[in-house]
Amino acid sequence: MKIFGFALLLFTAQAHAYDLRVLAGLDTFLSTGTGFSSLDNAELGINARIEAKNIKKLLDVKLDFSGREAFIGNSTMNHLWELKLTLRNLAGRVDLTIGRFRTPGGFWLIADGALLTLKYTPWLSQSAWGGLRSFSTGRRDTWMASSPLALPLAGTSLQVSHHKVTAQVSFTWSRDAVDQPIQGADTGPPRERQISDEYFLDGFVSVIAHPKVWMSAGASLGTRYDVKLDATNPYGPTSLGVVTLGAVGTYGVIEYRPHKRVRLVYNVQYERVRLIQSQLLTLKPDGTPVQTADGSFVDQSLRIVWLAWRALRLEGTYRPRFRATTDIEHHVLVGVRADDLWKGLGAYVSAGVDLNRFNAGQPNTHVHNRVIYNAGLSFTKPWLDLRGGILFTDGIGSGLLFSASQVSGGATPSELNPFILESSRVAYVRVFAMFWKMYAGVDVEENIDAAQLRALVQVGASL
Repeated sequence: MKIFGFALLLFTAQAHAYDLRVLAGLDTFLSTGTGFSSLDNAELGINARIEAKNIKKLLDVKLDFSGREAFIGNSTMNHLWELKLTLRNLAGRVDLTIGRFRTPGGFWLIADGALLTLKYTPWLSQSAWGGLRSFSTGRRDTWMASSPLALPLAGTSLQVSHHKVTAQVSFTWSRDAVDQPIQGADTGPPRERQISDEYFLDGFVSVIAHPKVWMSAGASLGTRYDVKLDATNPYGPTSLGVVTLGAVGTYGVIEYRPHKRVRLVYNVQYERVRLIQSQLLTLKPDGTPVQTADGSFVDQSLRIVWLAWRALRLEGTYRPRFRATTDIEHHVLVGVRADDLWKGLGAYVSAGVDLNRFNAGQPNTHVHNRVIYNAGLSFTKPWLDLRGGILFTDGIGSGLLFSASQVSGGATPSELNPFILESSRVAYVRVFAMFWKMYAGVDVEENIDAAQLRALVQVGASL
């Protein structure tokens, strides 16, 4: 209630004194079981993003909150992402922010504290921040929870802002709480908590090299920590091994417009995720640890978009994915989208082909191929977007057909939905409308194979 009381103060203040922007709404999500037999999920969502800038030419205020309350099911959560006040241009070149704010280095690196920004020149500035970490990597609230846990966080960044070049490099140190389940713990807390240091180094650069060429690149390095795995026994905890968690991500994008109706986009992305690196449990013949899981991959994609006539747009994408496990995945997507071709009526259709070969070059090679179809009709106006269509997957010689696969030794299907959302035949109707300073939407989906219904209703205001 304190959050919405704060929002009410913004509304009741004098609107002409500052620039007020509000995006807030409610939504209701419902889903049934197979055969419409029961109501499995029913929840209410609340979202509020309120920002007031240039109050008395000195102060900015921002609130960003999202939450869900489950009446049926178990998806209750409340996240206060930002609640901050910023004093602008102190002494002509200093900005001071206090409250809860996002910091570079990771999606869950949100601090409760203070941030100071010093403007060296009109295009060069540096920021430094410090405080307590709002959420752990496990997405648990920390010091504002019923059992507070103080995790310090500090960092600094250097920013360049030019009409042709935008760049930033940042470093963040924090502590994190990792909760590991304890097998066989009949009494006391079922998890063992380990407090460890965490470091992040992030950077990006964006360049407008030519009126027809735009380039961007970035990298994120998260040096995690070693997590001890213990097993309980009558004589006390026994150390079994050490798990090293770490992630590295880089990307590069080049967009070229050879013609005003043609756009070419090349994208490369590398994600290194070393999930488990055991140091004690299992060793290879050469004595090195066995890496039991590796999610690292390299994506390269080329996308071509051609605006052929009015709103008639043709596009194609090819993306090969090379995994560290020697798996190779080829994805090809072609599509046509044509909104408002005649009196608001339009249509769209696309087909994506996945040709995946797992453990390429190995004797036990597994193949997982599929075609994903998406087609529908649309009716659009400046204030209305209405669409209806079908999305479904066709497995090609892989045992994957729509949302069911055969269980070995029997004919009983194993339901993959919702774990693989694109593995089901789904018919949908989507309506989104804007009127006055309000918006409303309805999204209804039916899983044709499982006779399962999902519905999302939302309403809100945008000022």
